[in-house]
Amino acid sequence: MSSAGLYPVTSPVPEDQQGSVSRGEALFTGRTLFHNQGPSCISCHSITGLPFPNGGTLGPDLTHTYAKLGPTGTQAAMQTLYFPTMIPVYRDHQLVPQEQADMVAYFKATAAEAKSQEQWATQILILAAFVLGIIFVALTAFFWRKRVLSVRRALVARATGQGVRS
Repeated sequence: MSSAGLYPVTSPVPEDQQGSVSRGEALFTGRTLFHNQGPSCISCHSITGLPFPNGGTLGPDLTHTYAKLGPTGTQAAMQTLYFPTMIPVYRDHQLVPQEQADMVAYFKATAAEAKSQEQWATQILILAAFVLGIIFVALTAFFWRKRVLSVRRALVARATGQGVRS
């Protein structure tokens, strides 16, 4: 049995057909249903730029898909959806050419957006840790301020001989 009969390939997207980033995002998130009734991508995948919880965790994060596969590879992936977990799910629910173009446009846009967001992620994390550290030190100083003084008094008393009686 040939693999061509098992995994139908839809027709490629015509060169003049432009994809829409907003339609691609709507398809990815499930706000717009796929023409052939396939499940939305967000049910298994996540991608940068979506609000929390930002997608599923069954499949990989697709933020850098376009950068990894390039335009031709991303287009081929949208035509075949030839991934072991996706084959049974999309076998009878292939994407139509316009959906393919929209998804490619969305992946291209998220790859560019991810670069600008990633550069701030580390700095925000460091700032949050610094602020939380200051808050912790301030709370500790406030709630245990008398503890430090009582320990100091006992040490001073013992050192001067006032607190020691034999």
